[in-house]
Amino acid sequence: MLEGLGPALAASPDILLHRLDPVHEAAHLVRLNEAAYAQAAFLDDSIMGPQTPGLWARLDEIAGLTGGLPERCDFIFHIGHVGSTLMSRLLGAFPGVLSLREPMPLPLLAQLHGHLNRPESLWSAERFEAVLSLCLKLWSRTYRPGQLPLIKATSWAGEMAPALLSRSSRPRALMMTVTPEAYLAGVLVSPPATGDVRVSATTALARLHRRLGAEPFTLHRMSLGERTAMVWACEMLALKAAADEHPGQVHWIDFDTFLAAPEPGLTSALTHLGQPADPAAVRMVVQGPLMSRYAKGGHPFDATKRRQLLNSSRQSNHAEIIKGLAWLEDAAGRFHAIAALAQASSSMSQ
Repeated sequence: MLEGLGPALAASPDILLHRLDPVHEAAHLVRLNEAAYAQAAFLDDSIMGPQTPGLWARLDEIAGLTGGLPERCDFIFHIGHVGSTLMSRLLGAFPGVLSLREPMPLPLLAQLHGHLNRPESLWSAERFEAVLSLCLKLWSRTYRPGQLPLIKATSWAGEMAPALLSRSSRPRALMMTVTPEAYLAGVLVSPPATGDVRVSATTALARLHRRLGAEPFTLHRMSLGERTAMVWACEMLALKAAADEHPGQVHWIDFDTFLAAPEPGLTSALTHLGQPADPAAVRMVVQGPLMSRYAKGGHPFDATKRRQLLNSSRQSNHAEIIKGLAWLEDAAGRFHAIAALAQASSSMSQ
């Protein structure tokens, strides 16, 4: 199936591991180029056109052709709808960074990781490690020496952040968040974001309960604002667990703090990733078109527009924002881990 593709598969990112089929032990490979990586909001099915070359291949066959590749990539983890796509684009504007936004196998790997060592696990821990290593090696390929692969994870893939940061390559991570109040206002004003909360709430509550070691909350009794606050707490607990285990590998970014001072914020992110942060280059990127259009769609959108939307939401969604904050306050009173989130979030937004 891969005859003749071995050298190309190992040489550059032009062949992307697009989909993973754990049942059939196979992967879908597609051809991209550097411009396509830069353009794509996400490495999902939206990159596929009628003329996009692709094929399915056995995982073991791919591994046999790429076993000598190094594993070296860093990450952006986030809680969802907090500017991670914009940050990925900004960092990808520098020649030393190759940004990969939400490769599709990563959230699936996070899901499989959550089942490891359980009777229903599809893979053994050893098989999971082999496939994870294969994916990370393929995502570690770059277009030029010294370039850094930077993977922006899907928000719920943050559940696997502690395991990813524990790898021997010692990946570095940017962790993006906002305060609970800003998260509630931002999500509740956006139909796509509220849709994400509705879809993910069941899984998020199960993950939250596992981390708390108790099952005190009932989803069907929770309002949309309370569910949104719960998702914030779930995703933040996953990221904080990784940061607590690997503090030297993590740099936190509060999105609204970043928007208030993007040049020092971008400089700090580049420095954490070991990249040059020339002030003139940083200023050119910040003053360029990326900061004035929506990172996922390209239409005009900037920090002023975000502030206007948040303020509008604080009026139109006041009741649900209050419910969400009250839910968090009650949960913080019952669980120290959630109380610690509020303290950490407050310090990040300063």
